[in-house]
Amino acid sequence: MSRWVTVASVADCRAGEMHCVKVEKLRVLIANTEGQFYAVDELCSHEDATLCQGALQGLRIKCPLHGSRFDLLTGQPLEDPATEPLRTYPVRVEQEQIQIRLED
Repeated sequence: MSRWVTVASVADCRAGEMHCVKVEKLRVLIANTEGQFYAVDELCSHEDATLCQGALQGLRIKCPLHGSRFDLLTGQPLEDPATEPLRTYPVRVEQEQIQIRLED
């Protein structure tokens, strides 16, 4: 079963910015690229570094610790040392609120 959970308002995450939130037991990074929102796990799959301290470059997020880049669409690592993908979450905007879909 899945459900939509509000994680932030649109005003919290302007174009070209990232916003990190805690949702239940999850840490999620919300990225706004050209007005489109994406959601992925907030911790790097390589060393548990916080990706919110990294760099957003279009549809890619760069880890601040070892420089691995991840695709925001798929969560796939694009360069070493990371080899495991990030979990991605479906995103929608309802009445200026950013929501992600969680699976129970």
